[in-house]
Amino acid sequence: MKITRIETFPLEPRFKGGGYAMSMGRQTVLCHRLLRLTADDGTVGIGEFVRPPTYTVAEIEAFEDECLPALQGLALSDLPALLAKWRGGEKRLQYAVAGIDLAMLDMMGRALGMPVSSLLGGARAADCPEYLSLSCEAPEAMAETVRRDGGPFAVVQAKLGSDTLGNDLDRVRAVLAAMRPDQLLLADFNGALALDDAVRALPEISDPRVIWEEPCDDYGDGAAVARGIKAPVMLDQCLKDLPTYMHAIQDRAASALVIKPDSIGGLSAGRTVRDACAASGIKVRIDGWWAGQVAGAGALHLAAGTAPGMLLSTIDLTDPIDTGRTMIRRPAPGRVCAAPGPGLGRIPEGLFP
Repeated sequence: MKITRIETFPLEPRFKGGGYAMSMGRQTVLCHRLLRLTADDGTVGIGEFVRPPTYTVAEIEAFEDECLPALQGLALSDLPALLAKWRGGEKRLQYAVAGIDLAMLDMMGRALGMPVSSLLGGARAADCPEYLSLSCEAPEAMAETVRRDGGPFAVVQAKLGSDTLGNDLDRVRAVLAAMRPDQLLLADFNGALALDDAVRALPEISDPRVIWEEPCDDYGDGAAVARGIKAPVMLDQCLKDLPTYMHAIQDRAASALVIKPDSIGGLSAGRTVRDACAASGIKVRIDGWWAGQVAGAGALHLAAGTAPGMLLSTIDLTDPIDTGRTMIRRPAPGRVCAAPGPGLGRIPEGLFP
């Protein structure tokens, strides 16, 4: 099989309500692109180029357009080696590589008649626990969302870092007061804190339900927080590439790690991290930046293959966005999975113009 056609399409749905706020700002619209590859036998593979708020649209489009011409006429069997080469290169290409990796796995799955999860080592569960993610708002507004919507979820995530550290601690206290005793809280600063502030202030809240997520934006600082406070710490965006993930696993730098496949070159790299964490006894959360249903389904295929007891949670990445989600299923409250079928599942009508 050789790739004979490469097409991209804009994907720009809006966020529901007033958008989604975190330390990096408030997101109101996605600026992603869908990718469709067609092989010489007619087999199609679809992917999604995820664009994090840390890059401009123009920058990400340039990275994508830099990679795509090399796919024309390439044998599908040669694509993994090319992606591995790019994955070992510049950080700026990782999001483009991830979108191509997703389309490659989808095409392989459709050609073989098996789901993407089977290409990633096989599904270990029919569905996965989902967490409730709270936009960074006033403390009582966040608490009210937990009281209204939090019942089915074992894990709640509270976005922090949009104003002062004192206000953030008030948000954490308010959310904890609204939660059940058996729920976990991921208090997510998205790297907004300085090391000294984190080590000084976070111990003010000693509730065992709290996991402090991504307190600092530097890996060394995040690991230092994990060593310096008597509470669990989860690392996320400071793990900027595959070697840093493997270093964190070897050093047991934190209680848990977040795997965002798009930031490290796709699901294939995500599988490496997922399985290495399981072998080392480190729990994971698998998700990504907010996205459309193609990237959302891909993350769920990866999550489904996590070793039993090692997945803290995952999420439907389309949740706060006004978009279609037929490639994603919620079989029960608080549970989520990708739709069945070969590859990423049946391609929804109207996904492409």
